Amino acid sequence: MNVDLHMHTSCSDGVYTPEELIAMAETARLGEISITDHDTVEAYSHSCIFSSSVGVIRGIEISTEYNGEDIHVLGYYIHTDHKAIREYCQTFHQRRLERALKIVDRLAGLGYKLDRTPLEGLIKQGVAVGRPHIARMLIEKGYFATIKEVFQEVLHRGAPAYIPYQRCTIEECIQLIHEAGGVAILAHPGLIQHNLQAVLPYAFDGIEVFHPKNRGRENEFMEIAEKRHWLISGGSDFHGVPGRFPEIVGQFYVPSERLHTLLEYRRKK
Repeated sequence: MNVDLHMHTSCSDGVYTPEELIAMAETARLGEISITDHDTVEAYSHSCIFSSSVGVIRGIEISTEYNGEDIHVLGYYIHTDHKAIREYCQTFHQRRLERALKIVDRLAGLGYKLDRTPLEGLIKQGVAVGRPHIARMLIEKGYFATIKEVFQEVLHRGAPAYIPYQRCTIEECIQLIHEAGGVAILAHPGLIQHNLQAVLPYAFDGIEVFHPKNRGRENEFMEIAEKRHWLISGGSDFHGVPGRFPEIVGQFYVPSERLHTLLEYRRKK
């Protein structure tokens, strides 16, 4: 059985709805997936999640940082109706909207005119608004050709339109996931360029060994997991964005036997 435990929908910054993602996972014959939208569990309000032949582990990807560098924490087996999770998502939605509107204002000062209304509409739909949504708006207006180009020119950390925002600490993210009954996994360590060794001592339960950005370093991350007796996870980080690998569900997957300890965790609980 093949699995993919890191996938995004239109409830955060993915392209496809939960219904579309589930259908594609069925077509790709994935046995189990996890929808890990950024700072939201809205996807789990869709009935398709529970009527599919594909097994779904309830998940979330929480944004934090360390020493100015983005750090993401995956939470698996969470109770998505847990009070703390719901309150976190609601608060973070508002923070994301406020940040997005500030970015739009800054872009206007740079000569890029965008309408705020679509962003406010997304929030009302329960979507966790982020920079990719603004990037798509800029592309639709004809200012840029690709999302990669948008980020390189105006939206990456330190770029002219970048706006920082308040996030929970790593400790708070891990605690939130634990409170909701889940396990906390350090996401895509291959993307952590400067602070990996500094964040490893935090109380994670596991590490995402298999990820498109980890290629060539899987043995390194496996050794970290073995040394710390951590769970091993893996997934494609699928968003469905053209030009961003993987563009199709099933292009990147992990054989279930490589993640057997994590997949068995639910039964052990």
